[in-house]
Amino acid sequence: MPKFKIPNRDQLFLIMNVDMNSVAPVGSALWTIDNIIERLDTSEIEKEYIKEEWKPGRDPFHPKTILKVCLNAIHNCRFSLRKMEYDTNFNLGYKFLTGNEAIDHSTIGKFLVKFKEDVVEIYSQVVGICTEKDLIEFELLGIDSVKLKANASYKQSRNKKSIEKEEEKIRARLKEIIENVDRDDLEEKEKEALEFRKNKLEEASKILEERIKAASKNKSELERAKIEKKLKVNITDPDAHIMEQRNGERNPAYSVTTTVDKKTDIITHFQVNEQDNDVLALMSAIKGSEDKSGGRHDAVAADSGFGSYENLEEMEAEKINGLIPDRRMRVEERGECAKGKYDKSNFKYDKEKNNYICPEGKILDWQGTVEMDGRTKEKYSGEKVCSDCENKEQCTKADVRIIMRDTNEEVKDRMREKLSKEENKELYDQRAHPCESPYGIVKYNWKVLNIMRRGRAKAMMEFALIFMLHNILKLAPIVSSG
Repeated sequence: MPKFKIPNRDQLFLIMNVDMNSVAPVGSALWTIDNIIERLDTSEIEKEYIKEEWKPGRDPFHPKTILKVCLNAIHNCRFSLRKMEYDTNFNLGYKFLTGNEAIDHSTIGKFLVKFKEDVVEIYSQVVGICTEKDLIEFELLGIDSVKLKANASYKQSRNKKSIEKEEEKIRARLKEIIENVDRDDLEEKEKEALEFRKNKLEEASKILEERIKAASKNKSELERAKIEKKLKVNITDPDAHIMEQRNGERNPAYSVTTTVDKKTDIITHFQVNEQDNDVLALMSAIKGSEDKSGGRHDAVAADSGFGSYENLEEMEAEKINGLIPDRRMRVEERGECAKGKYDKSNFKYDKEKNNYICPEGKILDWQGTVEMDGRTKEKYSGEKVCSDCENKEQCTKADVRIIMRDTNEEVKDRMREKLSKEENKELYDQRAHPCESPYGIVKYNWKVLNIMRRGRAKAMMEFALIFMLHNILKLAPIVSSG
């Protein structure tokens, strides 16, 4: 029978020489993070340290050191403060970054919270380096959004009525505790917990009221009541919105929009949106990319979720070469319209006579203008011809067929005409890789499937670190070659 070797942990080891630089060879992720962060300007953060009256003891860690630790933690799928503390104690890669110093998790946490806006600005510096190193060619800018689950439970979501109901219960219980002169320590702790919860409810209630006010603008009392019943706010993270994700679940989440240059997939800009609405995110994303990268792209491509009359109009006004299909364009091209032959797309518009001709050759006359969803629409009706049509039931369930046309329908027609050209089709198809590649790396390589920090400002900081790391690693071949 063979004799097995058993580890002997009682023996003493004396390591005489360790070259820390061998832990991070040139071109490695660790070396690249260290190299790029050293080039950045953190003077604004350093000024805040100078203002502080530091107590006697060890000197504070340099802001760049903490940033390096956080970026390396994301790369190693360990973006937890306590895991970072553990790794600075026992992982050679982190010891290379810190100079063999351990960093307490609370030190890292306080740094990230205090300097969250500065971290976002530092991300912009990395984009500037990418522009300087010609990693951005300004040919095609791809825009896309992703929804990531917030660090909050769906069960903590409340509408206005349920918040008021819980607040009433808390007030009643607090009154009982206060009136009890013989209360013990347990009741004192319960009182503190109830007051904390009450404050959270009050904060969430204010945010919900603002959302209701915005959503019910120019609405009737009945519509406002329906909105009050439907809209919810999450008590744990009030900034997060309830969003439906790809798996069909509805969770508190954040919508993040990124702009990516086609050449090497550099993320030129990102934004954590205040609501799940790609239409509202488009123009600020384009302008954010221009500000950070220092230039305008020849073409901007996004999916139909970003398309709206307002966005198409603004892009034309700003002379932005947009490639954005409307929601119905692809459906019509595939012939998958619900009404088939009698879909609106098969009704021909006669500009000179200002009427529509239906598939049966009958005329739908202009009936005036109406306001719908904040836009002015032209109304066309077949009230003179529909009653005698043999195929009326296939066309409409109403008494007559009605067609609504935006007063600026031509802006959509011009976009469709542009997208029908072969060179633009090829260019639009190239948006897929730059749009999807960063999210593939973030979600599947680094396991970032939800936001760890709560609140939109902290989520911005977290994404700044994530996308900063993405861009830094794209710089690796250039900085390692000198």
